[in-house]
Amino acid sequence: MFESVVSALEPWATMYGDSTALSVGLTFAHLGSMMVGGGLAIAADRTVLRSAPPTTPAASVTLANAMGDVHRPVVIALVISLISGGLQLAADLESLAVNKVMWVKIALLILLAGNGYLMLRDEAAVRRDAGVGKGFAALRIRAITSVVLWLAITLAGVGLMQG
Repeated sequence: MFESVVSALEPWATMYGDSTALSVGLTFAHLGSMMVGGGLAIAADRTVLRSAPPTTPAASVTLANAMGDVHRPVVIALVISLISGGLQLAADLESLAVNKVMWVKIALLILLAGNGYLMLRDEAAVRRDAGVGKGFAALRIRAITSVVLWLAITLAGVGLMQG
C-alpha cells in the first residue's frame, strides 16, 4: 500500500523536484509561517513570564486578553506550516516517512497543539478568577512549555534539513 501512495504522489514529487520556484516557495511558506507563529507565541509567552501574578480583576483580564490576541494569527501560521510541510512531505514521502526526526517533529507539533488548548483553558481561568491569581501559575507553566516546544520544533526542523 505504501508503494502505491508513493507512486500516486510521483507526479507531485517530480513537479516539486523540477521546480526551484515551487520548492523555494513552499520552503518559505513553511519556515516563514513557523517564524511568524513561533515569534508571536514566544512574545506572548514572554509577557506571561515577565508578569507578576495579577492582583486585580482588570490586570487579570488585561493579561488574558494579551495572550488571547495572538491565538488567531498563531493558528493561521500553524495551518500554513502544516499545509506547506505536508506538501513537502508528499514530495519526498519515501525517505521522510522513515525519518525518525520527522516523526519527532510531528509529535512535538501535536504536543504544542495540546499545550495551546490547555493555555486557552488557563487563560479562561485567569479571567474567571480575576484578581485571585489561581490560573496564573498554570498559565506560566504553559508559557514555559510553549517556548520549549517552539524551540524543539525548530531544532527538529534543522535536523530534517541536515538529512
